[in-house]
This record gives sequence, C-alpha cells and structure tokens, in this order.
Amino acid sequence: GREARPAAGAPCTPEASAEQPEAKPNPAVADASSKPKPVTAVASKDDGADPAEEAYDAGYQLWKSGKYEAAIGALRAFSSAYPNHRRTSWANNLAGRAMLDKGEARAAAEALLANYRANPKGERAADSLFYLGQSLMKLDQPSQACKAYAELEAVYGSTMRDDLKKLLPAAKSEAKCRA
Repeated sequence: GREARPAAGAPCTPEASAEQPEAKPNPAVADASSKPKPVTAVASKDDGADPAEEAYDAGYQLWKSGKYEAAIGALRAFSSAYPNHRRTSWANNLAGRAMLDKGEARAAAEALLANYRANPKGERAADSLFYLGQSLMKLDQPSQACKAYAELEAVYGSTMRDDLKKLLPAAKSEAKCRA
C-alpha cells in the first residue's frame, strides 16, 4: 500500500494525525472497536494494568453515567473479547441492567436469563436472576418474576450478596409472591 499502517489504537483517518498531533481521543466518544481507555480519573497503582479490567470498567462507567447504549456496546464488546474472564458474568449482567434502565425490559430479560443460564456459577449470575425478576415486573408478569426470585433463593440462598438479600423481600412483596 501507499500509506504506512497506523499504530494500534491510532485513528484510521490519516488527516487526523496530521492536523491534530496533540489531540487525545475522548473515551466517551471512542467507538467500541477501538482499544478501550480507562474512564476513571484514578491512576492505576500497578504498571501492569489488566486491559480486560480496564475494558470492563469503561463499560461500567458508561452505564453509571447513564450512557446506556454506549455501555451495552462496550460491555458486549468486552464479553466477545474476553469470553472466559471472571468479569464476563459482570459485563453480561450489566448489559442486561443497562437495557432495563433504558426501558427495554424484554431485551433485558433475555440477556439476564442468558447470562444466568450460560454461567450459573458466574459472580453476577444471582444478580441476573434478581434483575430478570425486575424485568418481568416491567413486562407485567409478576408470576414469572416470582419464579425468578424463588430460583434465586433456591440456588443462591445463603451465598447471595448482602445487597441482593436486602432488595429481595421488597421485590417479592411487589410481585405478590407467596411465602
């Protein structure tokens, strides 16, 4: 080819590097295929930062700031790039929660159920069951929500994270679950 190939992570447009040599990419607008940059202002303590952790954190920060569509894209890209990473359970769960927060309850329910079924031992599988119940409530399916909550208790009972244990009674009450 006539042009030199840009370095990994460099902009693909040749004029961008010529016109703005000092420009730094904005992580909020970088597309999901570019190398994720940490969005947090806190500097990493160790020089060998895990690119997978940084990629997950970028998606988390997008979700936290209400940029749900961008978060879903970043989290799905993470899961695709790192299918066996411990954070994959987290990323798939958070993508489902972003869909729920965005008002897409059916897509959220499908994503959350898939995360639970694909990796029931994943660190956020229990959360996926809880938010599956929340999604089903948005879909006006309280009896199905109760089934999700019952499975959550049956499968994860004493191992459930404390914040889920605190949220569950109100969620079951809202769904009018028996016992």
